[in-house]
Amino acid sequence: MNMLILDITYNKDSSHLNRNSGISSGIEDGFCLSSAKKIVLATNIAESSITIDDVVYVIDCGKAKETSYDALNKLACLLPSWISKASAHQRRGRAGRVQPGVCYRLYPKLIHDAMLEYQLPEILRTPLQELCLHIKSLQLGSVGSFLAKALQPPDPLSVENAIELLKTIGALGDAEELTPLGRHLCTLPLDPNIGKMLLMGAIFQCLNPALTIAAALAYRDPFVLPINRKEEADAAKRSFAGVSCSDHIALVKAFEGYKDAKRNGRERAFCWENFLSPVTLQMMEDMRNQFIDLLSDIGFVDKSPGASAYNQYSHDLEMVCAVLCAGLYPNVVQCKRRGKRTAFYTKEVGKVDIHPASVNAGVHLFPLPYMVYSEKVKTTSIFVRDSTNISDYALLLFGGNLIPSKTGEGIEMLGGYLHFSASKSVLDLIRKLRGELDKLLNRKVEEPGFDISVEGKGVVFAVVELLHSQNVRY
Repeated sequence: MNMLILDITYNKDSSHLNRNSGISSGIEDGFCLSSAKKIVLATNIAESSITIDDVVYVIDCGKAKETSYDALNKLACLLPSWISKASAHQRRGRAGRVQPGVCYRLYPKLIHDAMLEYQLPEILRTPLQELCLHIKSLQLGSVGSFLAKALQPPDPLSVENAIELLKTIGALGDAEELTPLGRHLCTLPLDPNIGKMLLMGAIFQCLNPALTIAAALAYRDPFVLPINRKEEADAAKRSFAGVSCSDHIALVKAFEGYKDAKRNGRERAFCWENFLSPVTLQMMEDMRNQFIDLLSDIGFVDKSPGASAYNQYSHDLEMVCAVLCAGLYPNVVQCKRRGKRTAFYTKEVGKVDIHPASVNAGVHLFPLPYMVYSEKVKTTSIFVRDSTNISDYALLLFGGNLIPSKTGEGIEMLGGYLHFSASKSVLDLIRKLRGELDKLLNRKVEEPGFDISVEGKGVVFAVVELLHSQNVRY
């Protein structure tokens, strides 16, 4: 987490304040004002992770932004909430570490007395799909029955949502049994959707982009946003995205630029010029290497031929976006034109907005009708973070199961929320190609040593051609 440092010095001769600001990487949130006295503005990270000996006074607002999970709408909420009594005690303890101190609480005793003793456990405020997957891998029986025995059991609807998602992405079967794909996902220390995207990147020879995107989504966004240079930072991020309408492609291009600069010994300058965190990028590089080792352990990557063997389509934008679709589904947004602008809709909550930090936030009209996204979060509004514009064909070939519409005149997905219409011959072609593609994928998952690029060369070629046939990017 970066920190904006503001140095303030008082000049007695001229009786004015001099201010200098800059970015400091690798330091937690806060402001540091240096003069005769020091003031530290910090997030709740300071409750236990930071100790500054000479702090004498603590001012506690009593609130913190905390993630919770809305099981009904299937979204994460990041909203200010009252802290617990334990947190209040920790905040008070920051004062007077080596001398007497004072803690000022900006809330009445009535509020303090009504606070929870401790923060809600994570199992009650986060999505449970990763936990559910590991419960199945340990053969602990029914997920719902096992979690019901917890000291503070999660909402049954949260458990139901997690199981439904795992079935949708193919990690669990209809009877909640672990599938071959599910067994592979258990070996990856990643959210199941990100893990599936990583496997698909290895299978369809888009490994480098998949590794980069997985590392960024699992760790943190490498782009930094200085308060006083926000427009410049946004422009730098958009320059990496180009015409892709994709935050994920921006991540890939930024990391490639960082690697090129590192080879020339100018990575620090590159990061400074492009508003990137060198610490985060180095961590992403380390994580990529770990992911390759894990993929090698389960047989999806053979390190002896070298990286080029798994990157034939790494610079094919349509194929990379299709792999993203395969991993991030069912996180799908419909892009509907409303005059000169585009409105965005999801199945669970209806209308949503693009997160302001996204490269797509300032785009009014999109070339393709759908988006996939990494996360949906509620703050001041309901936002989708890290989005990528995708085509119908990407969804039809790499999305969910194809269900004939009730009228027999099209194909449906996501329980009828998505509807695709075309001529009978086109729909038949898509169904046949999707059937062949699913057979190859099922065999590959069951036999990781199976080489799709050889055995399924014709099918992969047809998929690439179909994805390119709807290439309306410019």
